[in-house]
Amino acid sequence: MIQLTEGAGQVIAADMVTVFHSTDDALLNSARLTVSVLEGTAQSGMHPRIKQKLLQSMSTGYGKILEGRKDMIDAHSQMIVIQRLSNIATVNYGCWGGPQKFFIDASASKTLTAVARQEA
Repeated sequence: MIQLTEGAGQVIAADMVTVFHSTDDALLNSARLTVSVLEGTAQSGMHPRIKQKLLQSMSTGYGKILEGRKDMIDAHSQMIVIQRLSNIATVNYGCWGGPQKFFIDASASKTLTAVARQEA
């Protein structure tokens, strides 16, 4: 059995919440920047190719943030599995623990969604 302290779990849970809030803030700020660029350059006479290159670069950056957020969701899924295999399995930290019986293992691609559909 994995041995963890409740205090360590609390710190990890709080940091995970902070990561998601920070990532969401970064996505929101990126969306605002896109709107500002579109509004700010609407009457600029900027050549469409120049604006396209800028918007594509911004979109790529946004996509990387979004992909990083997905990776953190995968990491969070693994943390849930680890907690459930530990001595602090019953401790509720108030963050997103996932629906009961949602994750089979640490792989984010294996969920009980298919199993739940079969049982229904």
